[in-house]
Amino acid sequence: RQVVNLATPALAAAVLGFAGLPGVIAFDLATFAVAALTLSFGIRLPKAADSAPREESLLAAARAGLRFLWRHAGILHLILFLAGINLIASMYNAALPARTLPLAGQAGYGLVGSVSGAAMLAGSALAVLLPAPKRRARVICGTLLLSMSTENFLLALGRSPLPWCVGAVLGWIGIPLMNANLDALLRTSLPLEMQGRVYAARNALQFFTIPLGYLLGGALVDALSASEALGAVPLFGAGQSGAAGALLFLLGLAGTALCLGFSQDRAIRSLEG
Repeated sequence: RQVVNLATPALAAAVLGFAGLPGVIAFDLATFAVAALTLSFGIRLPKAADSAPREESLLAAARAGLRFLWRHAGILHLILFLAGINLIASMYNAALPARTLPLAGQAGYGLVGSVSGAAMLAGSALAVLLPAPKRRARVICGTLLLSMSTENFLLALGRSPLPWCVGAVLGWIGIPLMNANLDALLRTSLPLEMQGRVYAARNALQFFTIPLGYLLGGALVDALSASEALGAVPLFGAGQSGAAGALLFLLGLAGTALCLGFSQDRAIRSLEG
């Protein structure tokens, strides 16, 4: 799910660049149909061993999940770390078209999305082929550090698709590895009977920053575009594209600092045993 949330804008950009908006709608409908048919006819869930399900209200389940997180600081800190990453990633997604479209057009924007998708496919293959790491938390922090400290800066400082595509490879190839290790770490750290409650609480905490990031990203690009001070920084270019470049540069700094800070978090490192 983490990969899907982060990858959707990249895939949409790729399809939009080469097939236009009708292609995006057709692709979305086709993937929805595949998912719906698979879940309806291809998945069979085994019956649980114990007999009677325990009656529990939604609020009681949510409270139980939050109490568990409060008592297990490592998992809570990891979720808060990923909430910050999602905020930065969604602001990046809001700034990406404003940066690339004025300089390279729809084809350049689509090319960056295609390279991002190809990088994720390569990263997925690595996640399957590589042996399980002994320190999963270190892999999570390391892959996110690679992503945050490269792609944003290459997008901000580059003016053509070549550096942007290099950034797309570096930014997205580690995301499937991060996602696989995150899922494994959570499932091995959570008791089976608490997983549903904790995952519900985790989704609320970790993903609420995504819509917030889209709102902030668009508003900041507009604000920087209207700012006269940006003209004194020719490093990123002029107009809306330059404003988006400046924002991406700031996001690179923020994301790098976030990854370095949480990589030293003792509670997260304690999850490794």
